[in-house]
Amino acid sequence: MKKLLTLIFALASFAFADKAFLDKASAYISQKTGQKIIATEAYDLKSTPSIKFVILEDSVSKTKIPVFITSDAKMILGLSNVLIPSDSTDLELIQDTYKKIEGIKDPDPKALDKFFSSLKQTRYISLKSENKESKKTIYMVSDPRCPGCRKELGEIENKLKEGDVKILLVAFLGEESATKASVIYEKLIGVKDNAKKLKILREVYDPDYKITPKDKKLSTKAVKQNNEDVAKVGIQGVPFEHTINK
Repeated sequence: MKKLLTLIFALASFAFADKAFLDKASAYISQKTGQKIIATEAYDLKSTPSIKFVILEDSVSKTKIPVFITSDAKMILGLSNVLIPSDSTDLELIQDTYKKIEGIKDPDPKALDKFFSSLKQTRYISLKSENKESKKTIYMVSDPRCPGCRKELGEIENKLKEGDVKILLVAFLGEESATKASVIYEKLIGVKDNAKKLKILREVYDPDYKITPKDKKLSTKAVKQNNEDVAKVGIQGVPFEHTINK
């Protein structure tokens, strides 16, 4: 009974603490904007305890706005296209919540079939499956600086058991991503072996990989074209995966 009461007290304290933060954030943003803005939801981030992911709502228009707010509720930061949390679950939380708020729908599967099938094979990093009976091709859209993409790359051998894998590199996370992607394409010229391709990919995907002055001279035009093309078909985040059965 004592343990149960302790647990109930702890949960109640957490709820009050959360409500206290929401109230404080609501008061701060309303004061600064002169509008009645309510902080309706707050999520702790695994990447840092000093910032929360918060959903604001305009009490008049009912518009929902996702933002970051410091844990003391004294600074509000808007979302941007450059977001690199150290924990990939934070990125998934933010992307999923943003989708719900904006009503973003997943791209049409038929449109994706047509898109991936129509691209020139030279735009992909192609990895052959060890399963000779497989009739499946797994298309992956990946950014070299994306934590979730790095995780997928670490587990790619499992996908190769299911079918061929074709990776399209993009630069959703800025200029450094574009340079890293261009470095990968450059290093992979003439490489045929899966193991060698994966070694190069993992080397450049590593956060500790240092971009050299020579790397910076590489053209990023092809990578930025990939950005534009995937956006047109409705792909708005990475990692992204689509499977086509042969």
